[in-house]
Amino acid sequence: MAPVAAPPQPAAPEQVDVRPDYDAIVEAKLRESAAENALAMSPPAAEQKQTEFNDQNYVARQPDNILESRHILSRAGQPSTERRAADRPTGSATATFDWRDARRQRSRWKTRYEYHNGVIDTGSFCRNYRRGSIEYRTCRKGARAWLAERCGDGTRLASAQQRMYCHAHSGFRL
Repeated sequence: MAPVAAPPQPAAPEQVDVRPDYDAIVEAKLRESAAENALAMSPPAAEQKQTEFNDQNYVARQPDNILESRHILSRAGQPSTERRAADRPTGSATATFDWRDARRQRSRWKTRYEYHNGVIDTGSFCRNYRRGSIEYRTCRKGARAWLAERCGDGTRLASAQQRMYCHAHSGFRL
């Protein structure tokens, strides 16, 4: 017969030291103090050149090349902007023009357009045709050519009305 082993004896409870580690705390405080002193001794951030950029350390600088604008005083005899805008024409007019397409077919178009304070609303041309239709697109092409004709070649001194047509032609989108 085999000898019977004695039941295991319960282990004695270990003694746990609950006192704080004062040496580790003092060392941590000394490291914090040394880091604060190093920051205080380093030159200000404005004098340091930033060489690494990421989301955590990025600091935007002010632009380098900025000139202050000179303020121009208005002359007493110069009309104000409100008065000049009131002198510009506002209303609507009718345009009739011929258009010759790529197949050399001639067509005649009649449309109304609007202008406000001396600026033609180019979107108002050919509203009497369904937007996107062949007629609408052909009318818009003819309107652009009509504006170019009214503008002229730009070599002569332009009147206010001619400048209005030139401005509309340069911004006209089909």
